[in-house]
Amino acid sequence: MSYTYQNNAQQKSIGILVVIVFHLVVGAALISGLVPHIPINIPKILTTKVIDEKPVETPPPAIPEPVIDQSVIEITQPTQVIFDQTATPITTIRVDNTPVVAVNTVTKPKILQASKPAYPTASIRLGEEGATGLRLYINEKGKVMEVQLASSSGSDRLDNAAIAHAKRNWKFSPCMQGDKAVACWHQTKLVWQLENAR
Repeated sequence: MSYTYQNNAQQKSIGILVVIVFHLVVGAALISGLVPHIPINIPKILTTKVIDEKPVETPPPAIPEPVIDQSVIEITQPTQVIFDQTATPITTIRVDNTPVVAVNTVTKPKILQASKPAYPTASIRLGEEGATGLRLYINEKGKVMEVQLASSSGSDRLDNAAIAHAKRNWKFSPCMQGDKAVACWHQTKLVWQLENAR
């Protein structure tokens, strides 16, 4: 058995030696015989001389003499202004110091029903948080008629959930102008935090 193992080792080393010799022979043949000999021509060195030219003298430009404007300015005598000597009588103005009551003040609406919307599950998975600013149009009965996005939380899912929930579920007392209920705009902010999502 040991003889067989030795024989294989000898065959492997002979095979490797043959491959190395073959590569050396092919490399030598390529280098010596197949590469054409290219003669190198060295160009002749040219010498140059710098010839100084005499500068052409140009006469200095002619400077025109300034023309003095001799226009005459006429001075006219000012006309006299004649004032009417009749004086207007001085009248006294009385100021009423009673306080003025503002009629156009509108009171803010009060929250009657405003639950928090459900946290969107995709926003929980993505870890989205923020504060959605809402602008609400409240009619004379206190119902939310229109919801606009005043400031984004940074997530469309959170903003859309806040808008839909506010329009569907929130109710306010109407804005009051004096004793009359009026429609008005109201701004509020809804804060989204993951710790409150569960």
